[in-house]
Amino acid sequence: QADKLHFTGNPVRNLNTNLSAAEAREFFRLDSNKKTIFVTGGSLGAKTINNSIIKFIENIKTSDFQMIWQTGKRYFDEAIKIYEQHGKPVNIYVTKFIDKMDLAYKAADLVVSRAGAITISELALLGKPAIFVPSPNVAEDHQTKNAMALVKIDAAEMVKDSEAEEKLIPLAMQLIENEDYLRKLSENILNYAKPDATSKIANIILQLAEKV
Repeated sequence: QADKLHFTGNPVRNLNTNLSAAEAREFFRLDSNKKTIFVTGGSLGAKTINNSIIKFIENIKTSDFQMIWQTGKRYFDEAIKIYEQHGKPVNIYVTKFIDKMDLAYKAADLVVSRAGAITISELALLGKPAIFVPSPNVAEDHQTKNAMALVKIDAAEMVKDSEAEEKLIPLAMQLIENEDYLRKLSENILNYAKPDATSKIANIILQLAEKV
């Protein structure tokens, strides 16, 4: 019944940090002043996203931006091998897992990730421009629906998983140089945020508990 439904948004972890973007970049041993792309495929990793970076690693190596590359546990050994073969580019920070997500988000001018609901909620709260690569291995292709909801309001970009190896990094390299467009994405995704989701859910639970 409609009167029993509540649109609350998703509760997310605390992502507040007192560090500046420059200090966050230094945490990852990167240049404090360079534009930064944070790429993540989740804790296990996303093969297509990793392959996209591997394919264009020479382009990234010689670019004016830098990258935080979270490979995921499954793909770290392969990624670090490629990274070393290309001379350990100083503008790429490679890691299998990031537990300081608040710092990674803070350091980033652009985020590349899958399109899970919690990830989208976090990026919306922080107003982070993003390129989403929806996972094709989820029920009812819900990650594509998540991403398209933002694409339709000019709040994010999306690249299909099947096209990512060819298109993802060229698009990211194009966007990171377009400050006006990044600002537009940031403003629009902020409008999508539900910053009081956790308190709303807690209040609803308390109200229901009082009725029992």
